[in-house]
Amino acid sequence: MLIGKVFDQTSTTEFMAMLDREYDNEKLLSSYIELSLDGGEPKPNSEPIIIARITKLQKENPLLSRDQASVSASIGDIGYHMSRRFTYSWAECTVIGTLTVSGFLDMNRCSVTPNAEVHSISETSQRQLFFSDKPSHLPLGTIESFGEGDTSQVPVTLNADELVTKHFCIFGMTGSGKTNTSAKLLEELMARGHRMIIFDSHDDYINIENFSNLFCDRDSNGNKKELKCRVNDRNCDAVELAKEQLNPNASNNRPKNECVCERLIRTASVIYHNKPARQIVAEGCKKITPKLVNALSNVNPWNTLIQNRQVCSKSSFPELKYYGDDFQDFSINLLEAFQGEQFSDAQLRWLRGNINQRGVGIQYLNNLQNALNNNPPPGRGGTREAIEQKLQGLINIYNDARRTNARSIDLELFFQCIADRAKAIPQTVYRLSLTDLSNNLRKALVYGVVTYFFRSFKYRDYQATSKKGQPNAYPILFVLEEARSLIPKSSSDDIDISGKLARRAMREIGYEGRKFSLGFGLISQKPSTVDAEVVSQSNTLILHQLKSPDDQKYVRDVAESMSQEDLEMVKSLGTGRAIVTGVAIKSPVLLRVDFRYSQEGIEEPRPIENELRNTTEIRNKLGI
Repeated sequence: MLIGKVFDQTSTTEFMAMLDREYDNEKLLSSYIELSLDGGEPKPNSEPIIIARITKLQKENPLLSRDQASVSASIGDIGYHMSRRFTYSWAECTVIGTLTVSGFLDMNRCSVTPNAEVHSISETSQRQLFFSDKPSHLPLGTIESFGEGDTSQVPVTLNADELVTKHFCIFGMTGSGKTNTSAKLLEELMARGHRMIIFDSHDDYINIENFSNLFCDRDSNGNKKELKCRVNDRNCDAVELAKEQLNPNASNNRPKNECVCERLIRTASVIYHNKPARQIVAEGCKKITPKLVNALSNVNPWNTLIQNRQVCSKSSFPELKYYGDDFQDFSINLLEAFQGEQFSDAQLRWLRGNINQRGVGIQYLNNLQNALNNNPPPGRGGTREAIEQKLQGLINIYNDARRTNARSIDLELFFQCIADRAKAIPQTVYRLSLTDLSNNLRKALVYGVVTYFFRSFKYRDYQATSKKGQPNAYPILFVLEEARSLIPKSSSDDIDISGKLARRAMREIGYEGRKFSLGFGLISQKPSTVDAEVVSQSNTLILHQLKSPDDQKYVRDVAESMSQEDLEMVKSLGTGRAIVTGVAIKSPVLLRVDFRYSQEGIEEPRPIENELRNTTEIRNKLGI
């Protein structure tokens, strides 16, 4: 669709376009456009085309200043006729690259032709840029760009391999849709069987395996609308066959047929070229057939994903024990993280000679106390008394943790359960609830889990790739919800030892994790308070609305691939809208994120509304 023409001087990277009056509105801002190399009508199916993006809109009138022209254009009667007649709309455009017929986005090497036709981006070009039907790509939402037809139907997919090995961040203020976006990404990774450890600070993902929202959508106002099951009870022939052939288990005490139905729909989404799972339901689940079940039954990992529940939820803190001679310093650091205090040099010298005690938990700490009595540190008694006080403090912290719903987790056994291919259990996602833990224990858990996994890959011959023979471990993604409280920004007078150790663990994953197929995802509503060194290693950013100047400046400093115009747009993004930039996508894109399939976590507290819930009844009686 022709919307204007190139005007004035051009280059290989930018140009100005004069817009047709029919299209000079705000819908064009941040939209993609396309031009032919020869200046005529672009033909994306048969020739390379130049892809550009509108980064700024402005109006001009030779009789008025630019500000006066914009204001006058919005006034009726005389103002409208005078300004509209002489006002022209301009668009500043940035060239993204040259899109080849095969869909490859190459660097643009020729200047834009003066007076060239400027067209809104076609659906063909949008799909080549932002959609891939490969199973290694995750559908996240739909593109928001002015173009021909209903562009809201053009899906956006992200390269999952780039996400889980080169790390990602999801930032957005409260109510911007950040948690929905993170849940959507995790659901798509789960549908592909990727193994993850989720540090869930507020139980936002407690229902991450209850996919009942598959059967409802949201209208333009955000209200839920139900999608009908074709047999009403989610027990079609395909589900019956899967129950018979695979003997699947249920999850979350829900009916087995519902769980199997949801697993089949999400698996079909991957198999059928990344067709959104909710769209499969809306079309009557025609793709969920016995033939699909037979095709999946004997093929890994699909049969395992349909057979088993995927999520194992725990409320845990790291077990205290001696984790081996090659993990001596790790065992000592874990004690420091546990209590949030650092050992002195004299205390460390004694610990290095006595840390290898037997037992776990309280028994292990008691054995350390016995070793202190039998083999006290040399010199005056100050060091011994300090160690004794810290050991007693550790015992108190451990006992306090056991009085909650949390239970200790042996990191060695935990690694074997999720990462060791020979010993791992079928569950692919471990959700570690942090709600019962103190701030120090939350950070200690991050330090303990992340460091133990990283060092097991680095020093204990575990590998997730086949570079040196058969892989004996699974790739792992660490997801930190509310990252600002787990790896907080450091300061010059930092006395947060637990936070310091958690940051160090995440930095190691950021620097070296990729070669071991270890990655991380950070989620936060206040990015400026998250450790910048960890965030700087994230190569994909998903940004919802951020109004704080500190957060905007922070993103500007760490997001090298974002333009100033995109950063400006972050200030005013609506709920559910996000800008995605980085290596997981060919070019930065504004999208509307799909509604998550799983149920939301803990409901938002509404004490006033709940207390006054009988107001409607009273109003009815009074005829109000």
